[in-house]
Amino acid sequence: MSNITRTRFLKLLVAGSGGLFGLSAFGAAKLDDLRGDRVGWARLKTPSPDWKRHAGADPMLTTFFHEQTTLNIDKVWYEADANDLDALCHYPLLFSQGLAPVVDPAGRKNIAEYIRRGGFMLVDACHDIHVTPDFDQFLRDQNAFYAAILPEAKIVDIPPTHDIYKIYFQFPDGKPPHTFMSDVYDPAKAAHGLYAVMIGKRMAGLISVCGWQCGWDHVTEHSSMSPEGTDIICMRMVANIYIYAMTQTG
Repeated sequence: MSNITRTRFLKLLVAGSGGLFGLSAFGAAKLDDLRGDRVGWARLKTPSPDWKRHAGADPMLTTFFHEQTTLNIDKVWYEADANDLDALCHYPLLFSQGLAPVVDPAGRKNIAEYIRRGGFMLVDACHDIHVTPDFDQFLRDQNAFYAAILPEAKIVDIPPTHDIYKIYFQFPDGKPPHTFMSDVYDPAKAAHGLYAVMIGKRMAGLISVCGWQCGWDHVTEHSSMSPEGTDIICMRMVANIYIYAMTQTG
């Protein structure tokens, strides 16, 4: 995996802020330097029929990145097949709606190798109960997957004071934004925060049951005018995760 963009990103962060974090204080002037570096992400293609659910709305997210940050992310959505290691390693971050459907040994080995090489895996459950009928089981499935392919990894709670909530957009309460089916509050789902996949001191992935893609899938001309709309807040959180992921080396 090429770490040129990620290394340059980290170098700029350190030069501008005196540390790894505090990107808001780092400011747009230095972040503008990243305009020349194309960074990207892709959806992980798995045997699940839902692996590309809402993918047609992914340009909404990348457009938001362009308008609200200076990350030069390709507006075209891409896929990376779990059975193609070279394809996985083309992207510093992969998004998945769940890793459990990857049952092929080769695909599992490739995902493990991608992460060990420095890749970041963002796993977020769809909020539709027809896709994710049991969020607690979803989390158990992800934990079991990592335990099987990456025994050196640990899944830990991300505390509300973590820099991922303030590296660019501010989430002062340290709570991830959730979307809810038909705007119905689900206390069992909301009880969960974010979970980090740690390999040593490096965050190599993140697991959530927030359904952020379900949020950006509902961006419309009307809703996008509201800076506090659920859809916009979801995209802010994903932007924070992407930026934080780019600082993870080792």
